[in-house]
Amino acid sequence: MRFNINRALVSLTFILFAVGCDSTLSVEPVSDTPEDRAIVDPTGARAALAGAYDALQDGSYYGGELLFFSDLPSEDVDWVGTFTDYAEADDNSLRTQNGSVETIWESLYAAVGSVNQLIKRLATPVTGLDDAERDDMLGQSYFLRALTYHNLVKLWGGVPLRLEPAPSVNEASQISRSTEAEVYTQILSDLDQAELLIANTSDLRRATLGAVDALRSRVYLYQEDWANTIVAADAVIAAGYSLAPNFSDLFTPDGQDTPEDIFRVSFTPQEFTNVGFYYISRSFGGRRELSPSFELIDAFGFNADPNYDPDTLQTTNDDGDLTFQPLDQRAAWSISFDARNRRYGSKYPTTEGAEDQHVIRFAEVLLNKAEALAQLGQLSQALAIVNQIRARAGIPNVVATSQQAVIDAIWTERRLELAFEGFRWPDLVRTGQAEALLSIPAFQTLFPIPQNEVDVAPNIAQNPGY
Repeated sequence: MRFNINRALVSLTFILFAVGCDSTLSVEPVSDTPEDRAIVDPTGARAALAGAYDALQDGSYYGGELLFFSDLPSEDVDWVGTFTDYAEADDNSLRTQNGSVETIWESLYAAVGSVNQLIKRLATPVTGLDDAERDDMLGQSYFLRALTYHNLVKLWGGVPLRLEPAPSVNEASQISRSTEAEVYTQILSDLDQAELLIANTSDLRRATLGAVDALRSRVYLYQEDWANTIVAADAVIAAGYSLAPNFSDLFTPDGQDTPEDIFRVSFTPQEFTNVGFYYISRSFGGRRELSPSFELIDAFGFNADPNYDPDTLQTTNDDGDLTFQPLDQRAAWSISFDARNRRYGSKYPTTEGAEDQHVIRFAEVLLNKAEALAQLGQLSQALAIVNQIRARAGIPNVVATSQQAVIDAIWTERRLELAFEGFRWPDLVRTGQAEALLSIPAFQTLFPIPQNEVDVAPNIAQNPGY
């Protein structure tokens, strides 16, 4: 498997959750770690913060598997490759020993461990590091911890809430799960701290005040706190973000920035993402482990053009060349077909993986606000936002009168706008659609806790049903 193995293992990145054969949450005491001794000057502190961002690049975090496993259990992405762990996600039949679920868990807790060490060390002065920079670094660390814990809670529910680095081995074995409500309380507390401390910069690859408010809007949406979702989204709007003029501007081989970008994860040819490699057709050097489903193809309106015939694409299309025109301009940029009639995700345009990953963009924030408005009965305002996004896609306005019809239209718009970006499965779960739509029992709306964690720390109760 072509995974980025840079699990932030450079000397100053503080992955304190050991990923060995005994436990992924077992860690060595802080007094024995060379990492703790390394932050003694500004250079060490800056390198440590860079390591915390590097943790997001991991092949099981934003480098690939977190996104894959946030879409595969839904109806929009099919597994068509060779990895049985992925087949389980696609079938909603995850085992407690699923290797990819285990590595996603490990990667996320490694990211938590690195920022916990930073937060602890930067709570006191560092020789030569001025207070303003130290505060900014602390604020960025709080943002990164909030982001990672939200990724954990939306897949597993309540999880172990580690806020301090490096407990003893005995303490690690006694770790238990916090409730979902407790995790969300901590996420919001971390975002409050981030807002107080972060310097107001415009670096899209670092935590900014805009990113804090945007993540808040996401978190409040998951909590069904509609009023605060709107407040947070309005703060992002007031900061001056806007939609990119063309949807295609967002997903280019060179990963150019747009006014829509709020927070991105950087990748290079040396520290690469696997996303495009796993979606793109083998005709173009990819693996095509994952494929857009026919349900998603229909939702995009490919079949609205009379020239579209999935049975004859092989004879009418060159590789990647659409001889028919779907109504939704996002469709042709998100889904392509090769000359053998194989559909593949084309939102990530290269197999080299050097393009930066979108984590938060303005369209999502607008859709967060639209959904909250609709839930509060402010239907015309909600539709105005949806139609703003549809106008960019070149499709007609939605006309709906009932509250549920407007909400359904917003959910559909999220499905299309954010396809393959890791939103569909969590959206189905949070909106209560997953069980009926996918014909699955309720317990499968949460991932299993990796069995090796439960074996080593028996206080970590397994999710019911597994």
